[in-house]
Amino acid sequence: MRDKKKFALNFAAQIAVLGSQFIISFVLTPIVLQKLGDEAYGFVGLVNNFVSYVAIITAALNAMASRFITVSYHGGRTDDAKEYFSSVFFSNCVMAIAILVGSVFLAANIDTLVSVAPELVTDLRITVLLAFLNAGISLLTVVFGVAAFIKNELFLNSVGQLFGSVLRVVFLFVLFWAALPHMWYFSVAGLTATIATGAVQVVVTRRLLPELKLSLSRFNPRKVCELLGIGMWNSLQNVNNLIQTGLDLLIANIFVGGAAMGLLSIAKTVPQALTSLSGSIANLFYPKMAQAYARGDKDELVGRFDFAMRFTSAFMIVPLAGFIGFGPSFYALWLPGRAAAELSEIQLLSVLTVVTLIASALVEPLYYANTLTTKIKGSVLIAFGFSLATLAIEFPLILFTSLDKLTVIAGVSSILMFVRHALVQPLYCAVVIGVRKRTFYKPLAREVLVLAVLWIAYAFIDQIGVCTSWVLLVAVALVAAVLGYAFELFALFEKSERSAILGLICGKLGLRRNNAG
Repeated sequence: MRDKKKFALNFAAQIAVLGSQFIISFVLTPIVLQKLGDEAYGFVGLVNNFVSYVAIITAALNAMASRFITVSYHGGRTDDAKEYFSSVFFSNCVMAIAILVGSVFLAANIDTLVSVAPELVTDLRITVLLAFLNAGISLLTVVFGVAAFIKNELFLNSVGQLFGSVLRVVFLFVLFWAALPHMWYFSVAGLTATIATGAVQVVVTRRLLPELKLSLSRFNPRKVCELLGIGMWNSLQNVNNLIQTGLDLLIANIFVGGAAMGLLSIAKTVPQALTSLSGSIANLFYPKMAQAYARGDKDELVGRFDFAMRFTSAFMIVPLAGFIGFGPSFYALWLPGRAAAELSEIQLLSVLTVVTLIASALVEPLYYANTLTTKIKGSVLIAFGFSLATLAIEFPLILFTSLDKLTVIAGVSSILMFVRHALVQPLYCAVVIGVRKRTFYKPLAREVLVLAVLWIAYAFIDQIGVCTSWVLLVAVALVAAVLGYAFELFALFEKSERSAILGLICGKLGLRRNNAG
């Protein structure tokens, strides 16, 4: 029961964090677009992509740090955990300095790298500098997030994230309402949120694991090399993700122009928020998976993968089906004043963007098998094949056909990644943890069927034309969501699982359930 209460707290905290982030995406976007324009808004997303390019390098060390510290701690090797902790921190200090130096050169030459209007150059340079300063500070605090992970007290990290997110929302609202608009406001707000979140995580680490103290004497180059040796495959995996989805705004800027890049950035706003939601929910299950793996309990591990997969998809299917089904009404209300053709293009691009998420959300927890078993190489090579296919298909279509370039940019990589997520990863997860190859296809098939049913139902409701105002859209969407989750509860879970889930919900609402069993 204690584990169930922890899960409920972690889950509630993550939803609160994501809710605050959704306010930024949903409420602020129309305001920012009106004040900045499509092109400037597009550059905000592009700078964030630049930061993610640098994260490819830092991921080689940090992607596996949490896994090694956690497994060492639960395996009784406390000294190893302490060495990993200090080694990662001091290595990140070096990388943070390198990032800050590199950002100066990038900012100085940004107008030669991308197509940008002259009046936006100064703003863009400031945005780049602040965004990379944010990335550097984030590197200094990232290892402190491991304490809450080890103790399965993830809600404490979420408290820090929520505090940072609230500050971010407040900063953005105040700056855009009280001062002349600038794109670098996003970087200022993000920097403030990172500092606040990092401070909370430092405090949490000192409270939960006071034995994890930074000490230069515990810096172990061999530990760093061990992490890099395995983590470099995570970096290569990130290169694959970069090729498949992370270059889309840059490619749009180069081949179509700044305004078109802005449209694509708008179309990606809600899908990106949903992507964060998927990863955050799946992350709640990883601490117990790591404990089961550290104990060598394969049956428990498989059971946790199976349930995590169904729970994450159950949570994600309703917003995904709702976003696509109610999309036409949503965009008409969210972006008033735009031409019908432009809204249709944004809607199409958003659907193409979310195609990848449909598959990845359904199998998101299965990717943790790569990290747990450290068998990342095979997954990276598979992804590399899909990356090559993306380049081989996308660029000829852009250069030598009359197809809409934005549609090609958004669509090709999404379709190929859908195939990779839905068909390849369930097989790869089963192989690396040593179970039957078809183990995870059965729950995936049920998830796809449930998604299709809800998608069709929501699209039919939207076509009736009742969602003509925000009040009506929200009311209809809430009723549809409740019915959708009720349908999922019976379609995806067994009786005992339904009882446990309903028990958690009733407990959080202060209700008592009889016959829980």
